[in-house]
Order: sequence, then structure tokens, then C-alpha cells
Amino acid sequence: MNSDLNKPFKAPAMARMSIRRQLSRSLIVALCLTMGALLMVVNWGIGQISHEYILSRLKHDAESIIAALQLQPDNQTWDVGPRGTSTVYQRALSGHYYMITGPDIEIRSRSLWDYPAQFATLAKGEENSFEMPGADGQHWLVWQLGFNKNDTPFTLTIIEDSSPLDALKWRYSFWALLVLAGGAISLFFMQQWILTRNFRYLDSVREKIQSFRYAEDKPDLSSVPQELAPLADDIDQLLQQLKQRVSRTRNSLGNLAHEIKRPLQRLQQLQDESVTEFGADIKALLDDIQWLIQRELKRARIVGVSSPGRQTNLAVDLPPLINILSKLYPAIRIEADLSAAGTLPQDRDDMLELIGNLLDNACKYGLSEVYLTVKVTDELAVIRVLDDGKGLPQESIEHLLQRGQRLDERQEGAGLGLSICNDIIESYQGRLTLENREPHGIRVTIELPLR
Repeated sequence: MNSDLNKPFKAPAMARMSIRRQLSRSLIVALCLTMGALLMVVNWGIGQISHEYILSRLKHDAESIIAALQLQPDNQTWDVGPRGTSTVYQRALSGHYYMITGPDIEIRSRSLWDYPAQFATLAKGEENSFEMPGADGQHWLVWQLGFNKNDTPFTLTIIEDSSPLDALKWRYSFWALLVLAGGAISLFFMQQWILTRNFRYLDSVREKIQSFRYAEDKPDLSSVPQELAPLADDIDQLLQQLKQRVSRTRNSLGNLAHEIKRPLQRLQQLQDESVTEFGADIKALLDDIQWLIQRELKRARIVGVSSPGRQTNLAVDLPPLINILSKLYPAIRIEADLSAAGTLPQDRDDMLELIGNLLDNACKYGLSEVYLTVKVTDELAVIRVLDDGKGLPQESIEHLLQRGQRLDERQEGAGLGLSICNDIIESYQGRLTLENREPHGIRVTIELPLR
């Protein structure tokens, strides 16, 4: 016996794409990119503003220093008067410095002292600005101007330590990061709340669509969101088309079976009256055709009115089926225990055909009694059919349970429609167990996953 059939059933894992996860992932990526770009822009903007602010202040101080630069008449030397500059240029390493260089001339601010700083000379009207590391770990912003005074060329280099503004810039950037992070987190949770609120409409749509499986009439979809109404209408239309096609197919098969019975009976009569060398072969072929017709008629009687797409309400759908089989086999007493049954998510027509074939098989080869039990749990539906017939040889059972193998449906004890039952069970990823009972009879157990 195939060992795979005895293993517990496990539903195949299906990869589903979560809309919530996709939207959340997209939002996080978009917020990270936007926040990073915004931080870069803010940091660059603050840096540019502070840089331009310092340069404008340096140019303002440069005007005062150039105006205070005088040629001393007593010794014919150039000097900057103390009233021409701010006191910050008098304190050592104050962060504000200037240097004036010319032909054999170098005038330093008192704040620069003897710090070894060398700068290039510029021609009249030239300007230059740059940044460089300075004294005592400072970060200098340097602005230079070339000018002439009394026909003497000079280069003014004026310096300011930008470290305090840099620290302030990073402090503002840090607070901007906190504000942006808080806004991103708020937007994320707001999106989750909006998604949760709007997904409730999807739950209502699911319930409406699920009602298609229970009712023949189209449910009211007026409360369904406008974006989802076309989807619900399309599903409803597909179910209606499926119902019509299946009904037409089964009606056509039933009509064909009924119409062909009389010609076949006439052929059998003529064959019985005639004596030919192929008489036995013709009789066997006619018996095969008659058997096929009876099978299709019996399947139509078992299922009854076709209603594809609906779930199986066992308490409602099984009693009419049992009543039909009781009339077909009046010598067999059919007992059904549906106390632990409920509603199966599987298609109603498939389940009626499956259970009907099993009961028909049990009634055909049972002696007096047939038992049906259906139990529905959270994960599994267990259908069990027992009869008190002669049973099957063990080698036939093992052959039947091998995947892809089919027993001859017409051999004694095999029953009608076992291959059809196997097809239905496999389509729902279920499992079939077939075994002999003690002291006699057959026990058929079917396990179908509910999820």
C-alpha cells in the first residue's frame, strides 16, 4: 500500500501577496528616500546660508579694516589703527583674524599672534574664499581681496572660525531628523489605520461574494465600494455562466441517455433474434453502452438540480440524496449520522456526486445496511461510508489506492464511480482510505481539508 496515503494531510502552502505589506513597504521606501533627500537639502541649505552670512560679515569688516589702514607719517610704515577694527581682533585666538600683505609688508591682527599662516597674494580687484583647518582645532572660513592704496598693492585676508555655526547647523539638522522621523512614523501608523479601516469594505465584499455560494439570487451590492463593485459583478456573471453551462451539459447527457435507450433495446432484441458469428461480441458491446447510459442517468439523479459554486450544507443537501438512494435500493437500510456535520466549503455538486457514488456503491454491494457518518472540525472534514457486503481482496485494495491506478468499476465489489470519486478527492487535495471491515464489509474514509 502506498505509504504516502497514510501520512497526515497537509495543505499546500500558497504564496499570497499582501496588499498591506506591499503598501507599507512602498511607504517606508518612499519615506526613507524623501527623508534622506530632504535632510541633504536642509543640511546643504543651512551650510550655504551660514557660509554666505559669514562672508557678508567678513566683507563688512574688510571695509573697516581697509579704511583704518594708514601710512604713518613719522616712520612711513603701514598700520591699522585700533579704532578701525573690532575688539574681537585684539583677543588671542578669538576666531576672528585678519592679515594684510604687500611689498615687504605683513600686518597681522593681534588675535592671530604668531600662528604660522601663509596665504597667496591677489591682484587688485580679485576675490577668493575657501575653508581650511585653523588654530586650536578651529574651522576657518577665509575671504581674500586684492586692492591698492596710495598706489601700493595689498592683499587682505580676513578669517572667521565657523565651528560655532557648524555645531549649530548640525544641531538643527538633528532636530530636523527627529521631526522627519516622527512625521514618518506618524504617516506609517496613519496609513495602517486607513488600510485597516478600508479593508473592512473588502470583508463585506468577501461576505457578499460568499453569499453567491449559498443563494441562487444575486445579493445586494449597493454597499460595496464603487471600485470593487465591477469585480463582484464579474464574479457573479461567471458563476451564473458556469451554472448555465453545467446545467446544459447535464441536461444534454440525461436527454441523450434517455433517447438512446429505446434504439439500444431494439438493437438488443434484434441481436437476440439473429444468429451470427459475432453475436457474442455485439452483445458485449451493447452491454457496455447500456452500462454507461445507466451510470450517467444515476449521476444525474444523485446530484439533482445543478448549482455550481455553492457550498455544501450537509443537513439540507444529504437527506434528499439518501431518500433517492433508499428508493433505488429498497432492500437496503441507510443510516446517516450528521450530528457532527456542518457546512463544507467544497462545491455542492462535487460533494453530492462523491457521497452519492460512495453510498450507491455501498448499497449495490451491501447485504442489508449502509452507514454514513460526516464529521467536520476546524481543519478537516471526515466522510465515512460502511457496508456489510463481501468486501474486496486485499490486493485489489492496494492496487486501487496506488496513485494513478483505477480498478475496473464493473467488477464485483468495486462499485460504481470509484474513479470519479478519486478524481474529485484529488482535486481538493484530500485522501481516500479503503479497507475491509471485520467480520465483513468495506469501510471507505475520505478526509478533505477545509482550508
